[in-house]
Amino acid sequence: MNPFSYGTIVKGEFFFDRNEELERIVSTLQGGNNLVLFAPRRFGKTSLVFKAMEVLEQQGYKCIYFDFFPVYSIESFAELFINAVRKKEANLNKFVQVLAELVKTIRPKLTFDGSGKAEFGIEFAENKVSASTIANLLDLPEKNAESRQKTIVIFDEFQEISKFDNIGFENLLRSRIQQQENVNYIFLGSKTHLLSDMFNNRNRAFYNSAFQIQLGALPEADTITYIKERFEKDSINITDESAQYLISQAGNIPYYIQLLASEVWQYSINTYNQISDEIIKICAEKIIFLKRDYYFELFDRQSVMQKQLLKALAIDGENIFSSAYLKKHRLSAASTVQKSASVLLENGIIERSGSSYFIGDPFFKKFIVNYAS
Repeated sequence: MNPFSYGTIVKGEFFFDRNEELERIVSTLQGGNNLVLFAPRRFGKTSLVFKAMEVLEQQGYKCIYFDFFPVYSIESFAELFINAVRKKEANLNKFVQVLAELVKTIRPKLTFDGSGKAEFGIEFAENKVSASTIANLLDLPEKNAESRQKTIVIFDEFQEISKFDNIGFENLLRSRIQQQENVNYIFLGSKTHLLSDMFNNRNRAFYNSAFQIQLGALPEADTITYIKERFEKDSINITDESAQYLISQAGNIPYYIQLLASEVWQYSINTYNQISDEIIKICAEKIIFLKRDYYFELFDRQSVMQKQLLKALAIDGENIFSSAYLKKHRLSAASTVQKSASVLLENGIIERSGSSYFIGDPFFKKFIVNYAS
């Protein structure tokens, strides 16, 4: 079995480090405070939060996970949110009763299959779900909680609530949260610039409403130890220097470290018992080769200015709007570069950390340097 895991929520022995951040998340929620977790894509936010959920549930908390990403309408939000809360309930009949009393415009249904197993569904009593219906629905975790049981609601891809600006969802949710006594919240998402604005812009409803944690890269020394130990499980050796080289090739991003290490293990398991920098380089190139069609298409659909900016960012991402940077990389006016950067950020192709910008996928970055024209 491959000792490295990527592409799914990392659990069990595959999860490592983040102990300081985990302790901070747990203690913040235990203290009755809300929390927002900032990090670029693929830094392991969701895996970390699931680990925190595991710890909190062992302490008697009820943890409800809700992902905004698949939500495409206010009706789909209502249905998916109800189901997310329901999944944490052992007593389905009681849940149906609470829902029916709380939200008059949504009718819960219980049917039974051939084996007698109860199946849950809902019907909308109004043609279009109203803001008042959503307001009542947002109180479901609070009203459904057992006496004095603390509940944690995790909102993933939280920046996607902007889809519902037409009903003032952001203000609506904030107003409901303020009145809840037994529920606390974790907010996270992949578009950190949007999430940051929500919680740091004094004109937004969630301004200063949650403790903020910035998730950075994993400590290199701990990551080297993890890589070595995982390879050693199959009697494969890797030096500190080669493990460090692997980390650098993966951009020091947890997901891509696991991806590259997995590829190196697969390449070596029946052939090599010593990992070299050359093997790591071969495997990095193999990843680029396997994704080349996607990378070609991704690069090709960008505008000329966006392509030029991507080429520049593949070299350097500091002070990208300065005259020196524009001159060095032969870019046009700063305003044009800002527009291109905004589009690339919105599409998740680049990330921003403070004043620095970088290409989120280190292998796409290598593709741009070596193959894009």
